[in-house]
Amino acid sequence: MRGLMKYRSWLILVAETILIAITYYAAYDVAFDFDLTPANSLIFVQTLPLILLVKILVFKRFGLLGGWWRYAGMSEALDITHATGISSGILFGVLGLLWHIPGFHLTVLAIDACLTILVTGGARFAVRAYTEHVSENYIEPKGTLIVGAGRMGSAIARDLREHPELNYKPIGFADDDRSKLGIRIHGVPVVGTTHDLGQLLTAYGVHCVVIAIRNTPGALMQRVIEQCRAHKLEFKIVPPIAERMNGSAFALLRKISPDDLLGRMPVKLDLDPIRARLENKVVLITGAGGSIGSELARQVARFNPSHLLLFDRSENDLFRVGIELSRDFPALIYVQCVGDILDVCTLRDVFALYHPNSVFHAAAYKHVPLMELNCWQAITNNVFGTYNVALVAREHQAEDFVLISTDKAVNPTNIMGVSKRIAELIILALQQQRTRFIAVRFGNVLGSNGSVLPLFQNQIEHGGPITVTHPDVTRYFMTIPEAVQLVLQASAMGRGGEVFVLDMGLPVRILDLAKNAIGLWGSTLHRDVQIAFTGLRPGEKLFEEINLAIEGLKATAHEKIRVFDGGRVDLSQIHLWLAELNALVESRNVYGLMKELVEIVPQYRPSAELHAISEVDRYDYSQKYARERSTLIPTAPLEQSLNSSSAVTLTPTMEVSR
Repeated sequence: MRGLMKYRSWLILVAETILIAITYYAAYDVAFDFDLTPANSLIFVQTLPLILLVKILVFKRFGLLGGWWRYAGMSEALDITHATGISSGILFGVLGLLWHIPGFHLTVLAIDACLTILVTGGARFAVRAYTEHVSENYIEPKGTLIVGAGRMGSAIARDLREHPELNYKPIGFADDDRSKLGIRIHGVPVVGTTHDLGQLLTAYGVHCVVIAIRNTPGALMQRVIEQCRAHKLEFKIVPPIAERMNGSAFALLRKISPDDLLGRMPVKLDLDPIRARLENKVVLITGAGGSIGSELARQVARFNPSHLLLFDRSENDLFRVGIELSRDFPALIYVQCVGDILDVCTLRDVFALYHPNSVFHAAAYKHVPLMELNCWQAITNNVFGTYNVALVAREHQAEDFVLISTDKAVNPTNIMGVSKRIAELIILALQQQRTRFIAVRFGNVLGSNGSVLPLFQNQIEHGGPITVTHPDVTRYFMTIPEAVQLVLQASAMGRGGEVFVLDMGLPVRILDLAKNAIGLWGSTLHRDVQIAFTGLRPGEKLFEEINLAIEGLKATAHEKIRVFDGGRVDLSQIHLWLAELNALVESRNVYGLMKELVEIVPQYRPSAELHAISEVDRYDYSQKYARERSTLIPTAPLEQSLNSSSAVTLTPTMEVSR
């Protein structure tokens, strides 16, 4: 179609010539009552060239042999009327005065003028009506190559052939099963393998690639993306859920996201034990407004708890989660609790009023560099806050307490990691028969608040550069839904006192993730966006670890969950540690804090940045920080004696700038 558009002017000329000849012949038929004699037919043939010459020249003078008929309007109608009137006047003069043809009737010209206006004008408006009602939104079908000739690829091909209005035309399959080469599926041939992708895209003039493979391996995904980017093609992927839904498979297509590049298999859950733990139970989620907490709320809601308690100090985040739950789970009874895990009174009020059966503790400070520069807040929130929630849960005899931990608790090199390891030790010390305390460790989650993916997207949208700390830095990644599903599964498996470790797959280079993000969001590396290396930030290391060899990691019934016995710490020892930490936080004793953290977690190696801060004032910390903090917000003492197993309340204070 596009090739014919190059000859549009000639096509219009031919069309106008044919229309003029038809109207002139119709005028003869009408004039002689549709009974043309051989003599009249001869006169028609003799005069037709003159009719065509005069009308074509006049029409050309009025610009009627160009333009687009689909945009015809009143101006074209007036031009046709004027051109027809002028050409008919010329023909009257020539045939009536200069060229006397015996048997020619001038009434033919009058009829011809009327028919010319109707037919040539009507043809234009018919084209306009057609394009407006049928093809105004028509785009030449995009030649589509489907990667995967299985069940989902077959469904995509069928949908595209049955719905041409989608403007995607399946032209072939690419499948690595060579036994399928040459066969046709819904009339679409299997033309090659994914290893021939570059050649196929060129040979078949592909405009779009659809990946229709269940659980697409990351390497294959990367290969397809690289070829599509090299050929500047559109590419989409079918999410796994498409195989389990009715309706159009093509309607479920979406753009490829960096999550797909992880190549992770979908989680298979044993739903019965999860449902037994959550159905008709009261479930409390701390940090419910965060990335993990809000996803926990969504997935817990599917198991029909009697009440879902959402605890967070951010009213805006709680409001957002509440709106979503109201929309997606209208029958769910949920309670939004605005409060701080350092506020023991509020915690006790919530537990006393609703008596939660299960507690998912997701509230925490988690940003490594930020917490390295704000160590007091990290210790206060992650350590004392966890102690508060866990102890109140035990006091009110909750059935389950699940701590969301991190891989950074293994051989920690930062405040965030060591604070989470201490939180693990606290809940293990609180383990008792009535309340099961467990921890679940996992690494980074793609798309969470403050993670690299939203940061990269923001940097790309602003033209870059994308900042990467080091060319060789690697991290373990999971998707948020996958991490939460495994947390729920682990919570149903735990008997108390365990630390569960989620299978994070293979580590991912952050540099590779940055390059993929650039292509997926429609930019080109070096041309549109640059990558800048900024160096490791405070507390960061090149790679993360999931577990210590000495921890004795064991397999579980679930292939993606491992477990080790977290061991036992005497509760009196926990009280001593908390008392020491509280005194150090009160006095802002960085050097003493480092020593105490190493004593609690021998594997902890403080960062160079924290060492530098501690060397500034290594001697009389108590007096110095007492003077500095006298101008700040006063800190409340411990709410009650630690020896009485009560919760700890510390008033958050401002960080002292050095």
